[in-house]
Order: sequence, then structure tokens, then C-alpha cells
Amino acid sequence: MPVAARMRGHVLGLGIPAVCFLMVTAFVGFSAGERFIDNVVFSKFYGLFVTGMALVPMRAWRIPNRRRDPGYWRVAWFPALYIAAHGVLYSHDRSSANIVLITFGWSAFAFGGAVGMYLLGQQMWDSTQQNDETDPTPPPASA
Repeated sequence: MPVAARMRGHVLGLGIPAVCFLMVTAFVGFSAGERFIDNVVFSKFYGLFVTGMALVPMRAWRIPNRRRDPGYWRVAWFPALYIAAHGVLYSHDRSSANIVLITFGWSAFAFGGAVGMYLLGQQMWDSTQQNDETDPTPPPASA
């Protein structure tokens, strides 16, 4: 599907939650990096690493010469599990909530965000999607 034929609402509808997911993930990565790592440079790199982990499900669609679906479980289980565990470790000693409740909340957030990133990548870069709308331009006249 050409880039111009994509429905803008599909990309925006998936893009806004994905951006919110990236902002929370970056906040947790940068704040936990400053808290656990004494070196400022390494703590900033750790924040970038955590944010990059959140981008993996979306970037899997950009692999060159890929003609099929990369598979959600193949590309998203590790980043989602890592972000969920990181969030549990970040908020366990900051909250008086039960560890089971914190684990459930961060797992739902991380796996839901990974699904959003995966679907956003599919809307942006899937080359096998067919355009459902008819082409408004008439075919060229033959001579």
C-alpha cells in the first residue's frame, strides 16, 4: 500500500496511545536510571535503552525485505516482560500496594503498550495491506 493511501485516522488512533506509552516508559527508565546508577552518562544511556526496548515491536516491521508479519509474540514478549519487571521494581518500594497488584498493573500496561506499538508499526509499514477504498483517479486513456 502506498504511503499516501493509508488512512490517517488509523495511524493517529494507534499513534497517540503509543506516544503515551513511550513517555511513561522513558520516564520510568530515566528516573530509575538516575536512582540506581551513580554515573550520569550511564544512567541516561539506560533511560534510552529502556525507551528503545519499548520501540522494538514497532521497529520489527521495518526489517528490510520482509514480506510477512513478524509475529507479535516473536518480537514483543521480551520488551513487554522487561518493561513490566522494570516498572514493578521501580514502584514496589515507592508504594504501599500489594506486589501482586503492582505486577498486574505494570504487566497490563507493558503488554498493552507493546500491542499498540506493534499495530502502529503494522499500519505504518505493512506492505501486504490492500487499499479498501477505490482509487479516485481514472485510469490513463490508451492511445
